[in-house]
This record gives sequence, structure tokens and C-alpha cells, in this order.
Amino acid sequence: MEFSLLSKELNKKNLQSYLNARIYDKLYWPAFFPLKSTPYLTFETLIGSKGNRVAADVVAYDVSAPLKTRKTVSKLSGEIPSIRMKKKMTETDLNTYNILKAMAKPEQKSLLDLVFGDVDACVEGANARLEWMVFQALSKGLITLSKTTNAGGVITEEDIDFGLPAANKQVAAVSWTTAAYATTTPITDIETVMTAAGDLGIKPRYILMNKSKWLAFRVSTQVLDFVAPYALYGGVRKKRAPNLSIANEALASEGYPMIIIIDTRISYEDVNHTITSVDPWLDAAGADRFVVFLEDLKCGDMLHGPIAEETNPPKQVIQAKKGPILISKWSDVDPVAEYTKGELNAFPSWPTIDRVMNLDSESTTTWNA
Repeated sequence: MEFSLLSKELNKKNLQSYLNARIYDKLYWPAFFPLKSTPYLTFETLIGSKGNRVAADVVAYDVSAPLKTRKTVSKLSGEIPSIRMKKKMTETDLNTYNILKAMAKPEQKSLLDLVFGDVDACVEGANARLEWMVFQALSKGLITLSKTTNAGGVITEEDIDFGLPAANKQVAAVSWTTAAYATTTPITDIETVMTAAGDLGIKPRYILMNKSKWLAFRVSTQVLDFVAPYALYGGVRKKRAPNLSIANEALASEGYPMIIIIDTRISYEDVNHTITSVDPWLDAAGADRFVVFLEDLKCGDMLHGPIAEETNPPKQVIQAKKGPILISKWSDVDPVAEYTKGELNAFPSWPTIDRVMNLDSESTTTWNA
């Protein structure tokens, strides 16, 4: 490990200034699991710690107050994992960098892309993994690390199960598929879920689905009939697939939750460096199944712990941070190369998962993760 070869353009101060000023693409995960610092690299989540009000009893005077049981609370604990990636500037990249610097009028954009491109990639890569983890957890209550989803890291023998109760898992009356839009009954399914939620003392205010599930929802004949009184386009009432605003207006009129569409993509890179773009809402088989009902958008916290390299920095390394993500830069010899690494220790804690309803929209018999 040697000092960065880009040290003339890049030092701790201007790297930190760059990261402070850099605005990256909007992410969904902080709305559901905002960052929360912890001094430990373990977590303990108490599931069921939030419950409904339990009514006191009406009793006669001079009678002892009735004893009520405490709400049953389950515990999920584990280690906060490390999330890491690095990028390498090869000899060819470094030669290009030297050529650009030697020009009488250097092509500044290309030069900056070489200097800071790997920094951006590492920040965005760490955030992409957080986005993937959150939406895998939200969509099915599980996270599975496989050779496909985590080619360069840990492969879990079992799913990481956040503990979604069986009573909170619902199935559709008719499978939601665009091929059967005339017979699907999404509104009936919403009514069924809301009834089941009411029996559990849960009051959902939001319905989460991804873009492809929304497209299946909006073309259903039942949905078209349901939104018909609100389907005004240019002052003319038309029976057509609604936009999100019209669908939510119709749902609100019945006291049902509003729909939020999760429309995001991330990319996997396998051991052969083949990159594949995926929807993080999909299940392990790549199927679009789940519609999720939430009381609040904030489900829990994204716990992030200390990073050993930050507290014990190698003297050759330039370090700076973007939020909880530590960026490190250094070089190597034989062959000459420049490295950039992004790292954080983080994992979602979800104490309110027992307040969530999950509809498997592609099954009429058994809820399948």
C-alpha cells in the first residue's frame, strides 16, 4: 500500500469538500429506514414493542385495579455487516490521466471523471446495496444473500428473516397479472387486507408496490370501474387506466391507503464482471409478487456502526466521508494501480414489522417469499 498517485489533485481536504458538495441521485431507503448511529457492531431489534392502546376496565370503588398482561415482544439480534467495494485505475487509466494533465489545455471534464469517477462509483455502490437491502426487506420481510445478489461477499445459508407474522401475510382472490386484467380484483384484495389489518389493530395509510405491479393494478377492469367517478381528463369523463393521482383520490374516498410506487433499479456485478440491472423489489426468482401496507413510512432505522479503518487509519491512505460511507484512496506497485474503496457497516432494524400487512398478489392459496 502506497500513497495515492493522484495526490497533486486529491488530498483529504478537497476530497471531503467534493463529497460535501456532491449531490447524488435521490434514494428511497432513507424515507423508510433513516440513518441511526450505534457504537456497536451488533444489533438487537425488539419486534412488537409498539402496540395498540389497551382499554382499562370499569370497576367498582374500593376494588383493586385489574392486572393486565404485557405485550409479547420478540427479539431479533445479529451482527451489523460490512458493506464494501473498491475500484481500480489500471496502468492504462493512469497513462490517460498523465496525458490529460500534460496537455496545454487539459480536458477538464475527462480529467475530473478520472480523478473522482471511482469516488462516485463507491458512494453510489454502497447506497445501492442499502437500497437493495431495504426493498428486499420491505417487499417480502426477508433478505437472501446468494451468488447472484452478492457475488463478491457473504452467502447466507438461510434467509435473514425480519419476523413478519403469519397473520399479516395475505393472498389475492385472483392473481394480479396483466394477461387477466378483466378478471383481477385488486380493490377486493385491498378491502380484504384492510379488514384483516383492522382485526389485528393495524391501520395502514400507505400501499407500496413497484412500477410493474402498478401497471397491472391500473389496467384491471375492477380498478377502472372503481375510479370511474373520478376519471376526468380535460373535463371529460373517460373510462381509462387511471394515473396515480386519480387512483389515490378514489381510494381515499373509501378510506383506503394511498399508493406509493417504488420505481428504482440497481445493478449486480458477478465474479466475471458482468453487470445486470435489476428491480430490488423482486423476489429471489425475479418475480414481482408483493404489495405492502404500512401505517407509517418510517419503519425503523438503518443502524450504522464504527469502521476500524477510520478509527485506525493507515498513514498512506487518504480518507473522507459521505454520510456514513468512508472513502479511502491509495496506490500500489507492480503493477502500478490506484485504488478507491467505499465502506460502511450498516443494517436495517425493523421493530414495527408486526404492524405491516403483506399481500402476495400472485398467489391465491399460499403466501410465498
